[in-house]
Amino acid sequence: MAEPSERNLTLQQVATILQVETSTIRFWEKEFAQFLNIKNKKGQHKRFTEKNLEVFSQIKELLYTEQYTIKGAQRRLEMERTLTSGLGIESNFKTTVFFMFSAILRELQSYREESRKLAEQVRALREEKIKVEEKLLEERNKGLLDFLKDKIQVKKVSEQEEA
Repeated sequence: MAEPSERNLTLQQVATILQVETSTIRFWEKEFAQFLNIKNKKGQHKRFTEKNLEVFSQIKELLYTEQYTIKGAQRRLEMERTLTSGLGIESNFKTTVFFMFSAILRELQSYREESRKLAEQVRALREEKIKVEEKLLEERNKGLLDFLKDKIQVKKVSEQEEA
């Protein structure tokens, strides 16, 4: 059996495993070079380690499933690297922290959306209140005589319709 360092994958193998195009792997390799540390011997085809495959898989997850932008995925990988190396946090704990952080962000987003909807409802209610107040003011300003004239006319029209 080959040593782990000897089990290197070709570009095509990595693309097949991740179910993406080879051009996508090349693009990710350029955009996320600081996280991949790919060592290539001059004159030989590039080979990717299992660690590289893990990073590519994580990149795919961030971009495709979690809908991160390239910059956002880079920041996320950098935060993860900082947590892992700088603080010496275990992978499981790190994953838990990120899931919790992601859940908190999703919850905040839903609260923002709910708040926006409530603000729209308040605005609509204020507009309705203004309309009602204007109608009340109109009615109040109508003289009693005008009010009675309107009532008499309505009664005459209804009597004519009955006749």
